[in-house]
Amino acid sequence: MKTSWILQKENQKLSEKISKSLNISPITAQLLINRGINTVEEAHQFLNSSLFDLPSPFLMSGMDKAVQRIIKAIENMEKIGIYGDYDVDGVTSTALLYNFLKELGGRVTYYNPDRFTEGYGVNIEAIKKLNDQGVKLIISGDCGITAVDEVEKAKEFGIDFIITDHHKPPEEIPKAIAVLNPQLSDCSYPGKEITGVGVIFNLALALRRTLRETGFFEGKEPNLGAYLDLVALGTVADCGSITNVNRILVKEGLKRMTTPKRLGLIALKEASGITGDVSSFDIGYRLGPRINASGRLNTAKQAVELFISNDPKSAKELALGLNRENSNRQGIEANILEQAFSMIDSEPLFKESNSIVLASKNWHQGVIGIVASRIVDKYLKPTFLIAVNDSGMGKGSGRSLEGINIYTALAECSELFEEFGGHDLAAGITIKQHNIEEFRVKFDKALEGFKDKYIRKIKVDGLLDVNNLSKELISEFGNLAPYGIGNPEPVFLSTSLEIVGTKMFKEKHLSLKLKNGTKTYDAVWFNSKLELEPKNKIDIIFTPEINTWNGSNNIRLRIIDADKHDI
Repeated sequence: MKTSWILQKENQKLSEKISKSLNISPITAQLLINRGINTVEEAHQFLNSSLFDLPSPFLMSGMDKAVQRIIKAIENMEKIGIYGDYDVDGVTSTALLYNFLKELGGRVTYYNPDRFTEGYGVNIEAIKKLNDQGVKLIISGDCGITAVDEVEKAKEFGIDFIITDHHKPPEEIPKAIAVLNPQLSDCSYPGKEITGVGVIFNLALALRRTLRETGFFEGKEPNLGAYLDLVALGTVADCGSITNVNRILVKEGLKRMTTPKRLGLIALKEASGITGDVSSFDIGYRLGPRINASGRLNTAKQAVELFISNDPKSAKELALGLNRENSNRQGIEANILEQAFSMIDSEPLFKESNSIVLASKNWHQGVIGIVASRIVDKYLKPTFLIAVNDSGMGKGSGRSLEGINIYTALAECSELFEEFGGHDLAAGITIKQHNIEEFRVKFDKALEGFKDKYIRKIKVDGLLDVNNLSKELISEFGNLAPYGIGNPEPVFLSTSLEIVGTKMFKEKHLSLKLKNGTKTYDAVWFNSKLELEPKNKIDIIFTPEINTWNGSNNIRLRIIDADKHDI
């Protein structure tokens, strides 16, 4: 398996300037530079930004029209329907707006489509159902930017539409009352990276400001800080870039998740085994998958109900239900992964191919995207998994590696699909079973020019002598958190460390004692990939951390990758 360690270029002059100006170490200053910080002012903003630095929500085009229409609906007691996607971003968007409009006295209902019977986005049958409930205004969350026909159908029913979305707009935009999307060409809102729940949060901010100015709040007005837990959940789980506006929203949201007030989050933390602080890692790998499990295997209703629940007992039951769904999802996923590995290893052609395309009638379409990611991680090739139903129609999910645009490769096979969409690294297709083999051949040919990209890349912040580490320095690195896409954890290279001792645990993780000069360090390598023996010398790519165990705090090196040291 090829892995390339890419050492970031050091800017000593700028790092010293930032270091002296902000009274931080030159190493921390270089970490900021590696994350796109080019001035002292930008570094100060990155480290010290707060909710007061959020841009005005009214910079988003269409915001004023959206606010006025919602106020009219509240004043006239019109029924409002929230139409949210079925993933974590859609669930949190739905729950946030539902709770907030309820707090304003609105008449509200919600709808999240079934992944399997309805698919992604707004659909006409759902609009009919909302019309039957007496809904006069629909507000989408994390979807709707392509709903041109659906908005027109809503008009025929006498239903107004407000679209809130963050996905790339098509050429034709729906003619809704308002379309809120920072990706629109005429939108001057600077936080282009916000996800669907971020757009909804801005809508709530604008609503509260306008109502405050009109004297709507006779007593205590809503505290929107209380909704930041949902914003953090949706943003991180949707792989939003943790930069600029998102960095502020996630940082503040995580603070509120330490001792949450929301009953659903209290219950979900307990079900996930999380106590105290919550990190972006917890959202991505523990909370998010449990919320997503609802929409992956059934509908998102159970997850939405969790976050709008006002009853502790009900919240606990819902959280435990999501926990069971997630365990079920993990079992299904493991079974599909085992089948996929067997299919790949038994087919010699895959060894020389540019891609992997697999199909089965026994696979659950709700989890094949996750499995495709695992296959890419192991074989370093763009991968599509296709779940074929009894009617011979396949739903496929594809994943790729950095630098290999599978969307453009799909475009060369477009005549074979009923539908397709996505972006550089992830895409989806609908394809008839009899076209799958031809797709396998054409897709592989479309990727011929990318062979040099089939390599795992690890960006390294710099060369670091582990003897220069201290608890104080590692604590200073923590000021860069929360970590995630766009703001990764610090990663360093240290060379020629002597292995003093090794111990495997849980059959796949490695605990090590490493020596550098006269000093010895604890290290851990989860899912280790090398057979290492004492007296070997190794080079490691690692993240330094403080490990708390049995009441003591010690420096630990969390290894990301390693190689035997060449003498």
